[in-house]
Amino acid sequence: MLKKLSKNWVTLLILALAGGLIYKLPYLKYSYYDALISALKVDNTQLGVLVSSFGLSSMICYFPGGWIADRFQPRVLLTTAFVSLGLLGLWYSTFPSYNTVLFIHVAFGAVICLCYWSVAIKAVRLLTSDDDTGKMFGFWEGGKQISGLIISYSALAVFARFDVEVLGVAAIIRIYSFILISVGVILFFMLKDLEQGKKTAMSPLEIFKVMKDPRAWAFALMIFSAYHYHIGLNNITPYLTQIFGLSSTTAAGISMFVMYVIGFFGAAMGGILVDKMKSTLKVVRYMILLGICVLIAYILVPGSSSFLYVVIALWGVAQFANFAIRGVYFSSLKDLKVSKETTGLFVGFASFLGFLPDTFLHIVTGKIMDAYPGETGFKVIFAYMGVMLVVCLLVVTLMMMKSKKMKAQGNE
Repeated sequence: MLKKLSKNWVTLLILALAGGLIYKLPYLKYSYYDALISALKVDNTQLGVLVSSFGLSSMICYFPGGWIADRFQPRVLLTTAFVSLGLLGLWYSTFPSYNTVLFIHVAFGAVICLCYWSVAIKAVRLLTSDDDTGKMFGFWEGGKQISGLIISYSALAVFARFDVEVLGVAAIIRIYSFILISVGVILFFMLKDLEQGKKTAMSPLEIFKVMKDPRAWAFALMIFSAYHYHIGLNNITPYLTQIFGLSSTTAAGISMFVMYVIGFFGAAMGGILVDKMKSTLKVVRYMILLGICVLIAYILVPGSSSFLYVVIALWGVAQFANFAIRGVYFSSLKDLKVSKETTGLFVGFASFLGFLPDTFLHIVTGKIMDAYPGETGFKVIFAYMGVMLVVCLLVVTLMMMKSKKMKAQGNE
């Protein structure tokens, strides 16, 4: 028993370390916003279109990704994903034409969702037991943050050595690309084949059954509204450079700390709290309330240099809540009594709808920043994020009511 438990945690560690790399290239704007705009010669809206094209491609590929995950071993899919992303990144580092970069972002989404996303979540849930579901998901998310922290700070040190930001961001893309290719090769030899249990092959009938299940819609809407908060928080990086006058290097360094260090503690603590409270939804609700309080503070605090440290501290609190939510919301499938055998279908459906903000929110925030230059645009974004968190709070409350009703009825 102990041997199996240890093996599961080692496998989880490998999945977490690899997962910390997978989104580096498509979401490069989160840490190097201004430098990327200069390198690609685009405006805020165009940069938003690039990231949204990644989101649209991802959305289309979520369902077929689940189908593929049922038919190939994780190490084959993960190796394919990491090596392919690395090769695309090397192409990206040459800063080709805008249409070519657009194609590359579409390819990023296809590769990640066909070869990584569904298989990673399914693998984590197969590793869990009834007593450690929250911790497994929480430490998976937290482990990704630690992996991302080490790589990102190393890349930032390289970026800071360049006087020309365009050259610096090109070097970072190449570093990420070479690491992705190396990790892909290593994973093929280190990650053993997982026992996948029952097949959950995706048929039209099974998809239709999931689409008729109110739990699937509630689960998807929870992710949809919470994901607005996650994406929106990444606008704090340009908020610090454009409103408070921080350099790109300093802002990126702070961004990495709050995302990876505080993100790790948020995700890990979220997982621990879930197992202590015996409810994912309770933990998510508390973190949503914390996030709402932070956004209200952001709207009220002036964009003055005297409030710089307040804004940074609030960012840390906001990311703690964000990663606590992200780290555990997939474990809410247990609260909703969703079987492990149907996890792939629920994750595929919920991801298809839940991550829709990736297809439009980057464009929306870019347009807001172009239409309302300066502090006003950021305040509008914070208010919009707050509204979506209120929606998330309502959805989670309804899910908790449904969970309690199922328990009262003795549904397992």
